[in-house]
Amino acid sequence: MGIDDLIERMAVLAGELRRDGDARLAFHATYLRTTRAVAAALRAGLFEDAAWVERWDVAFARLYLDALDAARRGDPVPEPWAVAFAAAAARPDLPPVRHVLLGMNAHINYDLPQALLAVISDAEFDDPAVLARREADHRRIDEVLAARVGAEDAELHQLEPAMTWQDRVLQPVNRMATRRFLRESRAKVWANALELCHAREAGPEAYDARLAELEELCGRRVADLVRPGPVLLRLAVGGFGVRLAGGPPRPAPGGRSARTGLRSFDPVKVGSLETELWVTYYRKQWARFLVASLRVVHGTFGLDWLRTCHGAWLVLRANQLWAPDTSDSEGARRCMSRFYALLLLTHGEPANPARAARLEVDWWTAHREHARAPGSDDGPLVTALARLYAYLYDTDEAAVRPAAQHRARAMDISDRWVHGGRDLASPLIAEARGELIRCYAALLDAVHRLALSGRLR
Repeated sequence: MGIDDLIERMAVLAGELRRDGDARLAFHATYLRTTRAVAAALRAGLFEDAAWVERWDVAFARLYLDALDAARRGDPVPEPWAVAFAAAAARPDLPPVRHVLLGMNAHINYDLPQALLAVISDAEFDDPAVLARREADHRRIDEVLAARVGAEDAELHQLEPAMTWQDRVLQPVNRMATRRFLRESRAKVWANALELCHAREAGPEAYDARLAELEELCGRRVADLVRPGPVLLRLAVGGFGVRLAGGPPRPAPGGRSARTGLRSFDPVKVGSLETELWVTYYRKQWARFLVASLRVVHGTFGLDWLRTCHGAWLVLRANQLWAPDTSDSEGARRCMSRFYALLLLTHGEPANPARAARLEVDWWTAHREHARAPGSDDGPLVTALARLYAYLYDTDEAAVRPAAQHRARAMDISDRWVHGGRDLASPLIAEARGELIRCYAALLDAVHRLALSGRLR
């Protein structure tokens, strides 16, 4: 079944639910419209691997459709769906948005991790570069769904046109909360999929136990949303999505952890955060830069929050000292040396913070010289970046040069964005983000190859 076949099947079911006056239509119709939006995004080439996204979207939808078919026959269904469907039968008078949120919680929190496992093999979960592409496409679905929030709000109000003044006041807040719900719940989904993957590797019994744990968590979450009161506010207080407790990290071959110390980063997350950091730097929005720096430092280097705050401040000061044309390169190096000293205290590396800081500012210099000569060879910039990566991750420059090349491309795109007026709506921001994600995926791949060869310290 392809996505067009899926849409046709869902459209037929929508007609049947509408004919029967079934309150499950609110969620089903929303899901049908978002599936059509995903199909349009596939045709527009939004995803890195469109064939994979289509397989995934169909596998995801089937889990809901199988539950709906079973419920309509009177057969048992998983607990989250049992709660959502029971609410639709017993409380058809609930606002349509409530039924949509019940369905979304059941489908995203319970079905989506299983759908990811259906289309990502254990080998792919162990391949950082492939996994980064899969997660990037997973996050692009968020963009498609977030773009639908306003339109879906309008659709739901057509079903319930009599809005109270409280509804009108809370409407913008509800839309923001819904977007946050989508982002946060799907981020937790990805983490849960990794936990289920670990369990799948351990055997059928381990997997069944973890899936039963997820079913119970999701069932309780949906049941909590059935209670009277403002659902979105309860979601904001209680958290969006559910999270399986994490198990121990998977060992790499040879018994070593594949992700330790400085090597414990998420390429998609770090690439996205660093894009935000660049945007705020070039717009000289230093307060927002500090916030972004906090998130980058914590997400990339795994410092505790006290050292994260200190490190983010040092990164901010280094960039402020470097930003003017008459930059204080020595002051920037001092700040970055203190930053790398925090990493040494936390992870025992890099061995020489002053050397790491010098290599850091060296590539800043190489980038500035390259940016001032459009069309010039980016070789010196790539080499400067590779030298920093090789020192930080204790490898040779050739292993990390692909990561350095992706980063240099990201900088070229960023420079074009700067020269074009720093427009926040520019598609160049997304292009730079894509290259940064590829940079960190390649870097992580190089680190894992070191682990496999037994040369990781």
